[in-house]
Parts: sequence; structure tokens; C-alpha cells
Amino acid sequence: MKRFATLRVRLLATALILSITGFAFLYTVHPTRADSASFETLQSLKANADDDPIAADDGAPANNVPNATGQHDNGHRGNVFANDPCLDPLATAPAPANRRATVQSETTIGVLRRGGSKDIVVGYNDSFGFFDNTQGLTGFAYSVDGGQSFVDGGALPPLVKAPNGPFLAPGADWFLGDPVLAVDQKSGTFYYASLYEDLGGHQTVSVSRGHFAVAPPSTPESNSNTRCAGHPELQGVPDTTNLPALRPVWEPPVVAVNNLGPGDALDKEWIFVNQQTGELYITYTRFNGDGSTPLELVRSTDGGHTFTAPTTIVPNLNDTFNQATQPVVTPSGRVIVSYIARTFADGGAGPEDENRIEVAVSNDDGATFSTPIVVARVNPEAEPLGYNRGRRSILNAPFITVNDETGAVYLTYFNGKTPLVNADGTIFLGPLAHAGDILLSTSTDGGSSWGTPVKVNDDAGTTSHVFPSVQVNDENVFVGWIDRRLDPANQLTNEWADVSHDGGHTFGADQVESDVATTWNVRADARPNFGDYNSSALVGGRLALVWADGRFGQPAGSAATPDTIFTVATGLGD
Repeated sequence: MKRFATLRVRLLATALILSITGFAFLYTVHPTRADSASFETLQSLKANADDDPIAADDGAPANNVPNATGQHDNGHRGNVFANDPCLDPLATAPAPANRRATVQSETTIGVLRRGGSKDIVVGYNDSFGFFDNTQGLTGFAYSVDGGQSFVDGGALPPLVKAPNGPFLAPGADWFLGDPVLAVDQKSGTFYYASLYEDLGGHQTVSVSRGHFAVAPPSTPESNSNTRCAGHPELQGVPDTTNLPALRPVWEPPVVAVNNLGPGDALDKEWIFVNQQTGELYITYTRFNGDGSTPLELVRSTDGGHTFTAPTTIVPNLNDTFNQATQPVVTPSGRVIVSYIARTFADGGAGPEDENRIEVAVSNDDGATFSTPIVVARVNPEAEPLGYNRGRRSILNAPFITVNDETGAVYLTYFNGKTPLVNADGTIFLGPLAHAGDILLSTSTDGGSSWGTPVKVNDDAGTTSHVFPSVQVNDENVFVGWIDRRLDPANQLTNEWADVSHDGGHTFGADQVESDVATTWNVRADARPNFGDYNSSALVGGRLALVWADGRFGQPAGSAATPDTIFTVATGLGD
């Protein structure tokens, strides 16, 4: 959901916006910014990729789907709430209470697979953290039954609790979102990376270590269910009945990146665990005070207790903005980092004229990296209707995974329908199409070269197709994503999935995995309301998906809020 990043207070007409690098809190109604022919500049992206005035969702049409009561089975292989939707505020509550904690999106998932474990942690941006740092902007839920049910765990525990202080109150630390989970399968350790403001007021990246253990709750917990449907008296009342004895126990956060200079901020971090060695890798974009935006990497060889000094993946480029890194390590030990590269004409002074999916590789454990390797040239895609960030295009964050047996590397991303350069060579400056396809690229030589992209979705791609992720199990390559093909009006949203049984060469029939279609026209106290990415994992060799949708309104008939949903994909012939 966001990029919680450079923190500043801005007065925009009547709207006071606290902007982190991608997750902003809306205090008051902000006028909707129309989709126009205006274009983003490299300078604005490098200054702060998420610091534009963004359209609030107030006044948008209510969710045009009936209340979700009875439309999901909260059972294994059905759609299950990860966060507790009954903790979201009533729309009828007075402002600002009606906006508190209305966003749980930008999803991540960690699954412990050893020894028949059924332990799962799901993470997401949680906008309650704008009001209470003990709830944080980095929320989590957990399951001890393989995803049949979840407990809303609130948010990662900070070092210093400041439940009544203003947002970013001095003397307290704050989790700022961009959640990413990884699991060391040998030790059973869950690593939760987040943007983070430390006690000194530095915006950085933290890692919280967690283990499942029999222990009392260390954060407020509530069973995630729909008990409040039709019962507004239960709205905001935690369900603490029969909480499990086993739960994740989180250690204090560790700062992974130190010594930020004046005006520096970090964004879009991603964490990976080498299952052979236990080594941790974290990649991110650094926003320097001088306007430069290099991609960097830090490592930990002691289980996340300490981290190396940063090394450069891709240096600052004067004509290109690189973002949304993800690292993996091949069986041979090669480090591969994927990202999206956006290049601007006239040496960076003109409009955007090229998008590329790229990787950089390292054969010395991340100490040095190759020059960028182009995986594919792609088109951007307009933000889906209801997405409340208000930019010309939505982030095309590629998702990468590696087959630990064969070493094959798989990378998924979308390709929009609007070329940035016209047939006559001029740059297209108008609104982009709300349409795209999901593509998969494969490398069998450690990322040095990539085959022709394979189209995953089996429809024409005439509606929004975003947020893909990929997982691999033997020769089965699973891809999940969001698309709106079932609604010609391009409003109703579903989660989809498909599988390739031949190592990513061909795909079968797409399967819809959400049992309720919803719009993104929801009420929310933050933007972006549906995040910047969704993640996935394997549960028992099957694809487990997490995403946010707007299926649940409180009370029935009112506009919904974004909630995080879990399912194990069905119908894939796996």
C-alpha cells in the first residue's frame, strides 16, 4: 500500500496531509484531482515519489456490492479475513473517529513449512498507526491452523509505546509500513521488515524477529470474523474468545540501515532469506537530500541482529528513476535484484519515454553488482478506478522468485496498453489506458539473459490488471494478480490465479479466487487505499494469496473499507 517515507506536514487548501513515502493520512476532504494530460516529472519522483496532492475517497460512490455476510465461508480454501474487519470504525462515527484504522492493505505473507507446521503470518499497512504507535502502520495477523482462521494481532510492538501522542511524537519509535515478511525455514524465524522511524527521529528500515511460541498476547488481539455484520453494537469490540495459546512472539525492532544524512529517507524495502545459509538480504531505494535515488543492499549473517554497511545495486541516474527492488539468491549463490526503471527524455528534463523491467546481478554476495540487465520493455498502466493516489500510472512492481532445485528464475509484472512513444516518435502525454496484461519472464542462467515474456492471463487484457506475484513448486509456476475482466465498466475487482506445469512456458485457464467482487471506491483514512503490491506464498505446495478488497461494510449498506483477505487458490490443477 504505500511507501511510508519522507515525513513532512503540508497544508493543501483545507487538507492537512501527513505524508510518509507513500502512505498519507487524510484529515479532511480533499478535492478529487481529475485524470488529465499532465505528466509526472523525474524531478518530482526523485524529490518524493509519493508526495503529490492525492485525491481523497470522500464523496466517491459507495461500494456497489452487497454486504459480505454469508458470501465467504471463512473456511479452508475459501476467502478468509486476515485482519478483523469489525475493528474498523463505523462510518456514522464523528470525524475523525470515522476514519481511524480504515485501511489494511499492501499485503505480505510468511509461511512456516517445516514439520507440518500450520503457522502463518500476514502483514499489511494498517492506518490505525496514525493515531497510536502501539498499533502502528505495520500490522499483522496470524494463523495456527493453516489459514482456516486468523487472529488480528494489531501491529508490531515498538520500543517505546506512545498510544496518546500525536503522530511521530518525539521520544517514540514508529513503524511506517511497506511491510515485507520472510521466513527462515530451518530456524523457524519470521523476519518482518518495515519502514521505521527510530527514537532519534531518523526514517530508516527495521527488522523485527518473531517465533511462534506458547505465550500470552503481547499486543491487542482479536479473532478476525464478521460478527458485527448487522450488529453495530459489536463494531470496535475485540473478539478475544478462545484465542490460541500459540502465537508469534516479536523481539524489539533492529535498525538495518544506519547513518542517514540530512534529508535522506528510504522506501520500498524488500527482504529475502537464503534458506541454505540463513543470510538476510534487504534492498531498498534511498532518497537522498540532494535528489539522488540509488538502489542499495544490506546483509545480515547473524540472523538479523546486525547488518552490513550499504552497497550500491544501481547508482543514481540523472535520467531514470528506479524503484521497487526485490532480491533473491540462486542455488549457486548469485544475488539477483529486480526493479522497475522509468526513463525520462532530454536527459531527465522531459516527459517519461520508456519503462523497463530490469535486474542487476552479483557474484560476490552483494558487494558489487553488474550493469543493469533489461528483462523487458513495458508500457505503464493507469491507476485502477477507485485507487486514491491520483497519479498518472500505478507502480509496476515486479515480483521475483527462484526455483531452489533447478536455479530457474521467474519474474512477473504487467504490461499496459498505452505506449509512451507515438508511432511518429513523439512522446504520448495524455491519460493512460486502464488496461494491461500479466507477463512472466524466465531466466535459466542466473538472470544473465531472459526468454521472451509469456502472457499469463487468458483474457484480452482490456481492463485493469495489476499487482502480480509468482511462486514456484517443482515445475509448477503459480501467478496471482488483480484484474477486472468480469466488469465491462472496469470497477468490480477480483483476485485471479493461474499455473504453468512446464516451468513457465505455457499457462492454462485462469481461475478467479475471490468469492466476492468489489470496487475500490471505499472510505479510507489513508492513501493509497489499496497499496502498491500484493504478495503470495506456498502452503502445502499450493498457492496462498493475500490481497485487500472492499467487501465488508459496517453496518450493511454503508461504504466498505479495505480489508486484507487470504485464500489458498483452487481450480489450478495442482
